[in-house]
Amino acid sequence: MVRRILITQKFAGLGGSQVSLVHHLALIDRSRFEPVVAVSNTGWLTQKLDEMNIPWLVLPFGHWTNALSMSANLLLISRLRRLIRNEKIDLVHANEHFVGPQSLLAAKWAGVPAICHFRTGLDDLTPSRIKKYLYAKFDRVLPVADVLRKRLAERVPGEILSVVRDGVEPNAAPARKSKNGSRTILINVGAIYPVKGQVLILERALPWLKSSPRNYIAFVGGSRTGDAYAEAMKDLVRANALENQVKFLGSRSDVPRLLTFANALIAYSTVEGIPRVVMEAMFAQKPVIVGNSAGMDEVVIDNEVGRILGMDDRANRVAPVLQDLTGNPSKWEAMGKRAAEIASARYSTRAMSDQIQAIYAELLDRNKNAGS
Repeated sequence: MVRRILITQKFAGLGGSQVSLVHHLALIDRSRFEPVVAVSNTGWLTQKLDEMNIPWLVLPFGHWTNALSMSANLLLISRLRRLIRNEKIDLVHANEHFVGPQSLLAAKWAGVPAICHFRTGLDDLTPSRIKKYLYAKFDRVLPVADVLRKRLAERVPGEILSVVRDGVEPNAAPARKSKNGSRTILINVGAIYPVKGQVLILERALPWLKSSPRNYIAFVGGSRTGDAYAEAMKDLVRANALENQVKFLGSRSDVPRLLTFANALIAYSTVEGIPRVVMEAMFAQKPVIVGNSAGMDEVVIDNEVGRILGMDDRANRVAPVLQDLTGNPSKWEAMGKRAAEIASARYSTRAMSDQIQAIYAELLDRNKNAGS
């Protein structure tokens, strides 16, 4: 019997949760599960859904934050409930916590199970936010890291928590030794805004950049026109006359190819437990230099696949590490190879999708038995 799964997602743009969803849907067993996706706008995700012949619709998911949005949310919940009933949906899967409460309430009203992914960081798991987003009411919550599960378990029943790490596909571009001559190229991937820490990365890298005109950083990620944070980065580059060494490549869909040209990835996020680009770089045989955000040590083994650093420490620990990257390339290439071994063993898209489908099956069987 094929069971219908409604997957909800707030935004359709290219991002980590959207990429993980596409990987999951590409591997879902269509003989068991028939997915339908509801999203608040069109974009990269809906294009991919069309390519996979997966039906989707646009629904006005808004903020679940204040009284002003409640009337709109009540209307949305009613629409979702009708959709669940009319389309004979068997289970609702909120692919990110932003759409969790509306998805949960509609599912409960319609009498079907609901699960919710949680992909951001500890800052989003304060007691008030855990209560506001109704995590304890879901049939299952899927944090992507153990550190997130532990925080949730302080206020959510442990039996509904299942860690499902975001999976990453092996790099589509062939892994190769970076042929940059005497150049050393760092790459940072992520939308340019404060929680991604690009200004801090740039500030910490200034001594390394100034030490040689052959040292480069490429920032890959979009920003809004006139955005103050992005403009501050560009002002810092101009003030230090580094326009030839610091490149802003904008939003790109060829990150796997770009990774092949880099010597290492550098990443720092204050909100994400484990940014998926870290695992993408590891699959590409690239060492990773990351901040010591909670949960990062679940993926990155310090001094084995790269370095974990306190990027906001007063003492600049980043610059000496970058000098070591330049001065000891064979050491860092060995870490990149080890990174690929670990990523291949632990973080495949197949493992991720199999876990999610097993949870679907468990909850659907439980719901069927409860109905009987």
